[in-house]
Amino acid sequence: MSVPVVSKNEVLKQFHRLQKTGFEHRLETAAAANGLPAPFVFAIASRETNCTNELGDFRGGEAHGVGIMQIDIQHQIARGARDSGSWQTNPQPLIDFGARLLAQNVAAVKAHFPAFDEHQHVKIAASGYNCGVQRAIDAAKEGDSDLHTTKHNYGADVMDRMAKFEAVIAAG
Repeated sequence: MSVPVVSKNEVLKQFHRLQKTGFEHRLETAAAANGLPAPFVFAIASRETNCTNELGDFRGGEAHGVGIMQIDIQHQIARGARDSGSWQTNPQPLIDFGARLLAQNVAAVKAHFPAFDEHQHVKIAASGYNCGVQRAIDAAKEGDSDLHTTKHNYGADVMDRMAKFEAVIAAG
C-alpha cells in the first residue's frame, strides 16, 4: 500500500497551528518526559487530527477519539475527559497519556526486536498506537507492522510526517 502524501507545506501549516495554540509546548513536554522525539509525537497528532484538539471517530452517535492525540474511550481517562469537557479545558493529561502509551509501545517493540534500529522501533510503535502494540508486533513478524492499521499505512505515514516535521523544525 502506498503512503498518502501529506505535503511539507501541510505539515508546516500544522506546525504553525501547534505553535499558535500552545500545543507545540504541550506535546514537546510530554515527548521529553517519555524519552521520545517531539517530531514523533507531532506526527501522531498530525495523523490523528491534523494537529487539532477535537473529538473524533464518531460511532453510534458518540465520539470514541478524544483530544489532539485521539485517545480512545476504552481508556477511562479519555471517556472522563470527553464526558466532562476537560479535553478542551485541560488537555495535558490526555497528551501525557498518549506519550506514555507511545513510550510503552517503543519499549515493547525493542524487547521483541532488539536487533532492529530506532527507525524500525518507532515505526512499529506508531503502528501499535493505531491497532494495538501486540498486533503491530505480530504483523511486523509477518513483514509489515501496518497489516492491521487504518488504511494499512499508519506507521509508514507517521514516519513520513515525522521526517517532514523534523525538516520544518530544522529549517527554523
